[in-house]
Parts: sequence; C-alpha cells; structure tokens
Amino acid sequence: MMNYSIFDTPEQVVTSLAESIVEYSQQNRPVHISLSGGSTPALLFKVLAQPTFADAVQWQNLHFWWGDERCVSPDSQESNYGNAKALLFDHISIPAENIHRIRGEEFAALEAVRFAEEMKAEIPHENDVPAFDWVLLGMGTDGHTASLFPGQTNYDTTELATIAAHPENRQIRVSKTAHLLSHAKRITYLVMGESKAPVIKAIFEQSTEASAYPAANIKAENGLTEWFLDSAAAKELA
Repeated sequence: MMNYSIFDTPEQVVTSLAESIVEYSQQNRPVHISLSGGSTPALLFKVLAQPTFADAVQWQNLHFWWGDERCVSPDSQESNYGNAKALLFDHISIPAENIHRIRGEEFAALEAVRFAEEMKAEIPHENDVPAFDWVLLGMGTDGHTASLFPGQTNYDTTELATIAAHPENRQIRVSKTAHLLSHAKRITYLVMGESKAPVIKAIFEQSTEASAYPAANIKAENGLTEWFLDSAAAKELA
C-alpha cells in the first residue's frame, strides 16, 4: 500500500521537510540528500533560507545532490542547481564541496560517467551501491520521476546515471537511474496539484495503468518510501 500523508497546503509540506533537514543535520556525520526540481522544492529552499531554519541547520554536515538536471548552463532559469543556488545556497554558509551538482553544460554522456564516479567516491555503499540518506522526488502527470519517463526507463540496468530525452520537447537530461534510487534509505515523493490526482489514484489502487509509471515502480528496497501530497493531489483517494 502507498504510505502517504496529506497536507492542506504546500507550505505545510515544506515546513515538515525543513524540520527533517534540521534533524538530519544534527547527526554529526555527512548526510547525503538528493534534491528534485519543481515548485515545491523551490518553496522549500525559500523556507530554509529564512533565519528560523538557516540558523538551526548544521550545514557542514549536509551534502546536496540532484536527481536529474537539464543539459543547460548553471545560470539558466531551467537549471535545477541554479534555482537552488539562487534561492538557498547564496543565502547560507555551506562548504562549496558539499554541493554536488550535475554539470548540465557538459557533454551529457561524459557527465553521466563523471557524476556516477563522484557518487561512488563520496557516498557510503550498501550492497556495493551508493545509498543516499534521503531522496526527494517529484512526479509528472505522466507518472515520470527524476528524468525517468514511461516507456524509456530501464529498471534492470546497474548503472548509476543515465541520459534521457523529454518525450515531448526532446530536451536532453542527465538523471539518476532507478537502480540507484532504489538503494536510498528514504524516498519522499512530493506531489502537489489537482492535475496529479488521477495518477495518484492509479498508484494508490495499484491499477494496471500505474504499472507503466516510473514513480509507481521506484521504491526504497530496504528503506522508507513515502508520499507527501497536498489536498488537491489527494482528492481522488478513497
């Protein structure tokens, strides 16, 4: 069954996330967190940049990564890293070496290899696979997550990073693989808005349709998988 929590507003969602980040940062060890793009993480970054949280988080203990990145320059408005930098990293004191961006400006095939090697070197392994402490993921109206799209996702690969093309605009991205994501200790899907409600219903009911959705198939094999929904996204749940 889907493990989900429903919040009235996106603000309530990000406050809960921010409180978790404070807790993670107090463990006095390197904690590896994978971020997603989108409006909810942007709201989270704004909240974390406020003194209440910015002063409470032990930033030196946190390492930030991304689930995927568009192949654009870091100063592009489409860059997941660029948005996090503008909304959060420019406003806090965090060691530069704790920010592990995907270099969207580089040749995608080479960057996927470099990114995989960095993860292998920096993140503690479980069963010979880097295991993130926490992965935040969004979900599209087609059930995709990160840049893993229906009909394009290889669930059998043992690679850590892959290249993907958006099915509509063909924009190239570099993404974590389903194999890597499934080894995370905690996966939290952040899904907001009425347009996502039919997909959430299909996943909740484990319908045949949902079997095509990467977001329905990618779960923490030995950890926690949870869904944070706002009331609009959850409107069709029984």
